[in-house]
Amino acid sequence: TYQDAEQNCFTATPCPNGVGCPAGESCYGIAIPKCVSSAPTAAPTDSGPQPTDSPTLSPKPTFAPVIKTAEPSKAPTPNTFFCGETYQDAEQNCFTATPCPNGVGCPAGESCYGIAI
Repeated sequence: TYQDAEQNCFTATPCPNGVGCPAGESCYGIAIPKCVSSAPTAAPTDSGPQPTDSPTLSPKPTFAPVIKTAEPSKAPTPNTFFCGETYQDAEQNCFTATPCPNGVGCPAGESCYGIAI
């Protein structure tokens, strides 16, 4: 209806040539003064929901589960005992020498030496 078109002119589908309206609707010429919005107001014209005088209670919040992990392992103790024919041999070749962290296990002819790192 014309009244419907006039009341909804801000959101209605425009039809400036008299065509293009959705099915079941007609195109009406609405006078510009009737389809101009009023000046903005300082306060909202639609009050909407208002706050209550006291807070409302909501269910208790849930917290993310705390997943316990195993205690971290102790840092490894670096091996400072290596096999060599002499202390100097063990020290110079400690990257390739046979480790002997318990003081045993050296090949024949070699001894276990504690190398200062």
